[in-house]
Amino acid sequence: MFTRIIRFATRFPKSVIVAWAILALALGSLSGLLGYKVMTDDTAGYLPERAESARAARYGEEHFGTRKDARTVVVLVKRGDGRPLHAADRAEVRALAASMPRTPFDATRRAVKGRPGDLRDRAGRIVSAEAVPVAADGRFALVGLQWKANVTDPVAQDWFRQVRDRGAARARAHGLRVGFTGAIATVADASKASEGTRTLAQLLLFGAVVLLSLMFFRGPLAAVVPLVAIFLVATAASGMVVLTAYALGFKLDVGTPQLITVVLVGIGIDYFLFLLFRLRERLRAGDGRRAAARHAAGAVGPVIASAALAIVTAFATLALAEFGQFRILGPSIAIAVLVMLFAGITLMPAIAAVTGRALFWPSRSWRSEHADGPAARLGRGIARTPGRIALAAVAVLVILASFAIGTHMAYDLGGGRPTAATRTADEIAATLSAGARDPLHVYVGASTRTLAAAELRPLQARIARVDGVSAVGDPVLAPDRHAARIDVALTAAPVSRAAMDVVEGPLRHAVRSSAPAGTTALVGGTSAVFADVARTIDRDMRLILPVAAALILLILLVTLRSAVAPLYLLAAVVLEFAATLGASVLAFQMLGDQAGLAFTLPLVMFLFVVALGTDYNILMTARLREEMLAGRSVPQAVAEAVRHVAPAIGAAGLVLATSFGTLMLEADRGSRQEGFAMAVGILLASLVVSSILVPAVTALAGRRAWWPGRVAGEHAPPARAEEPAPQPAHS
Repeated sequence: MFTRIIRFATRFPKSVIVAWAILALALGSLSGLLGYKVMTDDTAGYLPERAESARAARYGEEHFGTRKDARTVVVLVKRGDGRPLHAADRAEVRALAASMPRTPFDATRRAVKGRPGDLRDRAGRIVSAEAVPVAADGRFALVGLQWKANVTDPVAQDWFRQVRDRGAARARAHGLRVGFTGAIATVADASKASEGTRTLAQLLLFGAVVLLSLMFFRGPLAAVVPLVAIFLVATAASGMVVLTAYALGFKLDVGTPQLITVVLVGIGIDYFLFLLFRLRERLRAGDGRRAAARHAAGAVGPVIASAALAIVTAFATLALAEFGQFRILGPSIAIAVLVMLFAGITLMPAIAAVTGRALFWPSRSWRSEHADGPAARLGRGIARTPGRIALAAVAVLVILASFAIGTHMAYDLGGGRPTAATRTADEIAATLSAGARDPLHVYVGASTRTLAAAELRPLQARIARVDGVSAVGDPVLAPDRHAARIDVALTAAPVSRAAMDVVEGPLRHAVRSSAPAGTTALVGGTSAVFADVARTIDRDMRLILPVAAALILLILLVTLRSAVAPLYLLAAVVLEFAATLGASVLAFQMLGDQAGLAFTLPLVMFLFVVALGTDYNILMTARLREEMLAGRSVPQAVAEAVRHVAPAIGAAGLVLATSFGTLMLEADRGSRQEGFAMAVGILLASLVVSSILVPAVTALAGRRAWWPGRVAGEHAPPARAEEPAPQPAHS
């Protein structure tokens, strides 16, 4: 099948290129129109329905009208002269709360394409606004807003800024000052502060890809053409993911499109580089551009397919996750990678067939190979002393992996540059507590009788005695008196490990043991949500990691038709994952003095590092097998495979590491950690594991690596004449 598709693509290359351009334009347009409708930043919405915080959110919506998809924005109000609030000031605080607009008054101010109705929907709405009693020292009061919006949508952020500006103007007219924090306030401020950084990251990404390609091939077209092609494919893939989400009615996390782009730029350039290195070999051998493209694509097509299948399979295991964000991320990445695979056997060969030698112009050095480049010397060194080199590579990985023992998970992933929202949060925490800006809600329900505030006083008093609770509100009864709510402020910040431990342990125990007889009690709110998220993700990791490893092992068994090589290849990538995790712990927890790693990082990193590391291992082992099938001795096969493949793997790894590394310029800690971990993992995979450890272990295993399959041995055809070594990777 691959052969027929590749033959068609190289026979009618211009038609294939035009078809891809039309497809990318169409899907990109659909993505722009539908994207905001399928994006969500609601972490709570990804929890399984049986989670206590999810049940509490539904209960609050049913009995108190609290929208479960709305988040708290806190408005701090104080006098301009810094003195305590007067009675007239407190009255103005209540008036300010009442004056907050529930729906957008100017959602079209921003230059965003779309119908006014769509823009109003995207802007979101304020579900409720309530004045909160003044601080203990009387210096400020708070207004709590329940704000329903996708906080990452630029339209919603723009409306928030309008509300903030008009609220500040009204406050100034009465000698007051306001500050906003929480939910959309925090995200909008951080987004504004990081606009320049985001642009710089994109420029660095594309600039680095172009520069690295120029270094490897010394041809401007070889640097620019793959990037343009990958942009087309990434546009089509993102559109396909959005269209699928819209058609099937599921929500994508707001970070998914960025992650898909980074992944596709990385693996797309990888696949293109694999093709270009083979194309250069065929052009040196005298093939015409179409024949060279066909032969090169025919050689790397099965390898690309196996590599893509490893990624798709790894991420498909996320369908087993209880946490909805993972369950949706898996198919999204899988769809995008399948689109890239299709491009790898159609668009990429078509471009190679059209451009041919022009890809490497004006360089002439590619036409001949140097016999003693770095890759050739590395290959001979591994062939001579495979045991010593394998031991050194394993030692490096084990040392890094040892730091993984101290891994802690972190859930508060902000911590970028100080903004107006973070300064407001700090001011509240300095007087009240870090958890006061986003309190928990304890719901008590009685389906067969009505409740009285008096019978809830013992529960209120018991909650107040819980270590880690800073304040407890009076019981609030629902209109039908079958339900009650008690608001609870914690000492710790809402999305901190300390707050989650309080919820998961003593608070929920106190609520269950002290609730009135015949009632049901639930704890909800941000800290409760993330406590449930932590437990759910822990369950998912214990299930998904071994399943993903087993499926990747199965792919290796089928691809290599061997029972031996897949075992040490899988062991190598698992060790590579542990080393990457250890390097991240060393960089962020030990040297960076951070509380822990992003809670989603270990699982996502495992899937990326193991799957992409398997890509490189498949490419190397396929060439090792090819050289042995040609009749070479084991040392000769190892030396030849390394000198041919190590430059391609090294180039691909550097490009992919650069792609992920640009995430380190983002403001939030989660993105920085993800960028670092992925970059380190890919560099270990490409430069250490696939280029050094795998050929060294294969040299030690010899032809037994392919057991029970047969590889050329004593009955093999004569070894072909030695070919001159290709240029080193930098030529």
